[in-house]
Amino acid sequence: MNAITIHHRVSPMNKISKSQLSLCAAAALATAIAVSGCSKAPEAEQAPQAASAPAAPLVEAADMATPLTQEQVGAQYTIAAEPVLVNNGETLRTVVSVTNTGKVAISTKGKLPVNLAVSLVDGAGAMVNREFVRVALPAQGIPEGGTADVVAEAPTKDAVGKSLRFGLVQEGVAWFSDLNVATLDYGPLTHCEDQGKPTICGKDGKPLQHAAQ
Repeated sequence: MNAITIHHRVSPMNKISKSQLSLCAAAALATAIAVSGCSKAPEAEQAPQAASAPAAPLVEAADMATPLTQEQVGAQYTIAAEPVLVNNGETLRTVVSVTNTGKVAISTKGKLPVNLAVSLVDGAGAMVNREFVRVALPAQGIPEGGTADVVAEAPTKDAVGKSLRFGLVQEGVAWFSDLNVATLDYGPLTHCEDQGKPTICGKDGKPLQHAAQ
């Protein structure tokens, strides 16, 4: 008996259907990837920046009209930055940070103003010139517990060989140092050389920097 071989023929339509399905699946996947790649993650979107509030205007301090007492006054001083030379070395500029530790606000306004005094003392700390320089406080004054930087300028030639002493004074009333408020000394200031050129050295013996006006 002869064996009968049966051949299964694949219909061309089946091949086309499967091919079309594969192409459709690939197109759908590509579309999904494209959409996913173009979409923005929520965290990538930047929130609109809030409009910055306008700066509050500076309010000038009230006039100083009454004498301050020992119970009302208090201050602490620090050198905010090393002194520098300006005006071709003729002027010594020092920034002093003044903290009002007293019980009332202080200012340079009024008939009894408070100023920062710069005095000269010798190497032993003895007073040479108490009335050397006066420097006004900022226009807004210094409130109770507040701190302000005060820029003090003094003639360099008069300060060399001495130290600067910083302290507050209420004009016509009293020096804060006479009311048991400690002062701050910086110095001595000395003649020295920097790369062969004459200049002024600060308390650590290093030449002071020259600054623009």
